[in-house]
Amino acid sequence: MTRASLKTRIAAACVATMIASGLAYGVWSAYGGPKSTVKVQALEGAEQDEVWQGQPAYAVDPVVGLRPTRSTVMRMPMVALDGSDVQEIVKHRDANAFLREKPLPALEDAERVIVVGDSHLDGVVSTADNLTTLLENAATANNTPTAFLNAGCGFYSLWQSVLRACDLIPRHQPKVVVLLVFLGNDFVELDSQRVPHLDDELRHQQARTDAPPETTSARKERAGMIEQYRSLFWQGLNQAMYLMDHPDRLPAIAKKAAHAIEHMEREAEAHDVRVLWALLPSFDLVFADHANGLGKGAESVINSGAQRRMRNAFVAELTKRGAAIADLEPAFKADGRATTLYAKDFHIYRDAHRVAAKALAAPINKLLGR
Repeated sequence: MTRASLKTRIAAACVATMIASGLAYGVWSAYGGPKSTVKVQALEGAEQDEVWQGQPAYAVDPVVGLRPTRSTVMRMPMVALDGSDVQEIVKHRDANAFLREKPLPALEDAERVIVVGDSHLDGVVSTADNLTTLLENAATANNTPTAFLNAGCGFYSLWQSVLRACDLIPRHQPKVVVLLVFLGNDFVELDSQRVPHLDDELRHQQARTDAPPETTSARKERAGMIEQYRSLFWQGLNQAMYLMDHPDRLPAIAKKAAHAIEHMEREAEAHDVRVLWALLPSFDLVFADHANGLGKGAESVINSGAQRRMRNAFVAELTKRGAAIADLEPAFKADGRATTLYAKDFHIYRDAHRVAAKALAAPINKLLGR
C-alpha cells in the first residue's frame, strides 16, 4: 500500500465510522479524544492511593516514582488508526495494581509470569483484549494454569520497568518475568531526569524537581505531524529525532540500557527467575513507508536510521548478555495491517495484542519448561 493510499483509506474509514455510529466515538475517531474522555472509578472499599501529579489513573510509588492506581476501573473511547473497530475501553486494576479481571490465583494453583512495560502493555484496549489476558486464557485452555500479572504502566522508561519488576519478584514469586520493551520511546526516556533514573555514571538517581528544561516541544514543532496523526511523534518520532539531533547520546543510552539488562538478569537469577526481553516495535519501525507520509519532518527522521540504530544497539547488548529475546517486529510485518494493528494514538491496538500474544506464547512456555 502506498503512502497516498494509506491516507485515503484512513480518511474514508473515518468518515464511514462517523456516519455508521452517529455517536461521540465517531467524532473522537476523526478528531482525537481529549484526555477528559478518560474516566477512572475507584472500587467500593478500595484502599486510597496517593495520586501522582493529579492523575487519578496513577499513584505515587516509592521505588519507581509512579504505578497504576489499585482497585480501579478505567473507561475511555478508542478506535483503530483507520477509524474502524470503535470501542469503549474498560480496564480493571486489582488490589495489587495488576491489570486483570479475575482474582489472582494462589501460588499453589498456578505458576506466575510477571509482565512489565509502558503504556503499550498498560494498553489502550479493554482488559479482556490485553495480551496478558489472552496468554492467561490460552494457558488455561491448555490445562497449564498460569497467572499473567500485568504490571504495565504509562510513562515508564526501560529503567523504571526493571525497577518495578525487581520490586515485584520477591512479593509474587514468578517463574518468568517478561520485559516488554517499547522500541519507540523507552530509550529516550532513559535520559529523563524527571523520574527515577540512571545518570551517565550509571548511578541510580531519584526524580529531580530542578531537571533541565525540556526540549521536546521544539522537536514536536519541527516534526510537523499532520493533525490526525500527531500522536506518532510521542510513539516513535520524538525518540528518533532526539537520537538524530544528538548522535553522541546513543552510546551513553546504550550503556544505561546494558546496565538495566544486567541489573534485571542478576536480580532474576538471585530468585531463580527466567527473563524474556520482548521487543515491541513502533509504527515507524514496522511501517516506515507509511509513516513517512504523516508529517513534513517524518521522512528525514525515519530515513536517518536513528531509530533502527538504537534498536540494534539494544539487541547487541542483549545478545552480549546471552539474554532470551522475543522480537515482535517480524510477526507485525507478516500481519501487515498497518491501519488496524495500531490505534488512533499509535499505541498497539486489539489486533496487535492478539498478534503479540500468539508470538510470545512459545518463548514464555519454553522458559517455563513446557
